Amino acid sequence: MVSIESIREQFDELGIEPSDEVVNKCIEICINNDITDPVEFVEQWMAYSVSKLSGAEPTVAYLNEMEAHEYTSKARKLTKVSSIAATSGSIGTSPRMDSKVSKITTYRNVDSVEQDVLEMYGCITPKAKKTVSRLQHNVNTPNGVRGGGSGGSPFTTVTYSPLSASSKKNDPDAPSKAGQIVYTYGSAKLLKQFNWLPTTTDEGKEPITIDDDVSLGDRNRRTGAGRGKGIGFTIKSAQFANDGCKYMYDSSYDRVMILGDRIYECGNAICKRVALEAVKPKSHEQPAKNNDEPDVKSNSASALDTPLPVKEEPGSEETDVDIEREEDRLSSWFEGIKVHHVDYPSSELIRVLGRIVVESSSTTTNSSSGTTSDKQVASNRNPTTTSKLSIVDFDEHTLRYTRLDLSKVQVPSWWSLFPGQTVLLEGINPRGTLFSVKQIHCERTLALPRVPSSLDKTLTCVIASAPFTDRDDLLYEKLSSLLVYCSNNPPDVLILTGPFADANCKLYAEVAETFDEYFEKIISTIMSSIGIYTEVFVVSHHDDLVSSFVYPTPPYKVASFYKNLHFLPDPCVFNLEGVEIGITTVDVIKHLIESECTVANVTIGSAPPLGGDKIKRAYGHLFHQASFYPLNPPPEDVPLDVDMLNEFGRLSRVPNIMICPSALNRYVREINGCVCINPGFVDGHSADGSYARLIIQAPEIDEQLQRESQSDSIQPSPASYIACQIVKT
Repeated sequence: MVSIESIREQFDELGIEPSDEVVNKCIEICINNDITDPVEFVEQWMAYSVSKLSGAEPTVAYLNEMEAHEYTSKARKLTKVSSIAATSGSIGTSPRMDSKVSKITTYRNVDSVEQDVLEMYGCITPKAKKTVSRLQHNVNTPNGVRGGGSGGSPFTTVTYSPLSASSKKNDPDAPSKAGQIVYTYGSAKLLKQFNWLPTTTDEGKEPITIDDDVSLGDRNRRTGAGRGKGIGFTIKSAQFANDGCKYMYDSSYDRVMILGDRIYECGNAICKRVALEAVKPKSHEQPAKNNDEPDVKSNSASALDTPLPVKEEPGSEETDVDIEREEDRLSSWFEGIKVHHVDYPSSELIRVLGRIVVESSSTTTNSSSGTTSDKQVASNRNPTTTSKLSIVDFDEHTLRYTRLDLSKVQVPSWWSLFPGQTVLLEGINPRGTLFSVKQIHCERTLALPRVPSSLDKTLTCVIASAPFTDRDDLLYEKLSSLLVYCSNNPPDVLILTGPFADANCKLYAEVAETFDEYFEKIISTIMSSIGIYTEVFVVSHHDDLVSSFVYPTPPYKVASFYKNLHFLPDPCVFNLEGVEIGITTVDVIKHLIESECTVANVTIGSAPPLGGDKIKRAYGHLFHQASFYPLNPPPEDVPLDVDMLNEFGRLSRVPNIMICPSALNRYVREINGCVCINPGFVDGHSADGSYARLIIQAPEIDEQLQRESQSDSIQPSPASYIACQIVKT
């Protein structure tokens, strides 16, 4: 309501002392033009005074001019426009009139307060449609992700500019693929226990709910009843990356020394296996190779089979000392295996130990290096690229290296090498500049997974990997759907791998809050959707906005505390009720497959050789190289710290379960006694999203079979106590 006091108060704030006549005239103008807000009137006067009167103070004459110019003329124009629109409604609006209106109309994405100010300066903003605030998220949120009756996505954030709805729209009439099973592994008994096996076929869909005939014990376990004991979880924080780690401080010299140590350690394990095979009786040798071992199988029948060292006999001390001095000058000893330097010239068969590297300068095949024979077929790379491979010596002080000629490899029938791989090679090097390889050894004796004997309950686990939202929005629709599933079917363990806010996505630049606050909101939404009886494990990723840009990556941090929330570094191995689970969020499997050079010595048209499965071959590289990331040098988008990888990225033994999210096709494979899982991405962008659900029960150990064999190495198959399915989101 406009009053004398309110008018005087508004003018006083501007430093103007109006007379009584001026105040009375202001009240009259407000009454004649239905103005109820004194602030609006005074601001209108100031706009008119600045634009027309050069900032003059109000007088009765000036107020009359303002009323005639701003209110009376504007009312006449609006009346004229409305009458023209009413009379021409049947024939449409004149284009000329549209052009005139467009000249005085400004479409702005502004708040209501800003619109009023613009109107004071003569800009009319149409108010037929409510404009979207610059600090408001997109209101076109699909109904499928609106939770709690709030009318918006639970992951809605504040942005500087409105974000359009996702361009990836599903046909509402098309059948949904959510819940469709794309991969199944493991015991059918376990799958039936939780009704994960299809009971009917309906357009590829499979039921994922619990039937009424499920036992009360299973139902209570899934709803959280009787879980007072909780789930046992252990991880040695000293063995994994943490906030106290300094990264990118290592010098070139430190990197060379570390890589040299890794060659020595891995080469020592390879030589140990070769030495054991050399003294093993032929009757105990297995004639065939297990299909689950994808790596190169070293042939024990070799001209260089060297027995382990024996005790020196009395009387031969002087001769042995002379021989030892001569050998020290030419070679070193690893587990009883005589190893020469890579540039040692010899026309006889010798062994060399080192790391595979790729010469980037060579672009053509050298005729002296030789090419693959007519019976050699390259699986992943062109055979001519083998001429670019070289080997760096195990001696880190000299950094000797020599080129490799792999065209004459006889054993094994196929081979696979990648940059950074530690290998033991047999061959000749007549001039010391080109090593002609006859045989390749790259396997060690693996420490197989431990049987989870301490597991006394059946565990259910859901594994989901980022990205969790589409590239065009920040709605996290697929993650919301996954949380709804976990809320209706609560698992014992939920494993989520980052990045939650990908630094490569430009939309996060529009978020009108700090990244830490935004990440805190995401975690809070996840934990509020998951019950207290589900243990949530969140694995970091170096591309996340709130993580350190280094691999290995320290775990995330949030200000809030959740009892059932655990942040894990990347990579890591943690123990869950006796089950060892290894995880890395870097797509190491894809990197290895793209970088390796594989050649098979088979006749065209014959059956493919053993180890042709590239997925099994890549996991075999991880296990036999005892590293989460054995590839060196890495791709440009992987910020690898060699020192941290040497300290926190080791894989000392094969875990029970290995989780490696990858852009490759989804899979579940059993490799060297380990269940290797690629759950796919929750939001696959161009493809369908997916996640993995897992069942682990206490294994049944045949004690009678172990007593008969008198060995503890008899282990049950992982498929007998682990079952896994990959489900579309």
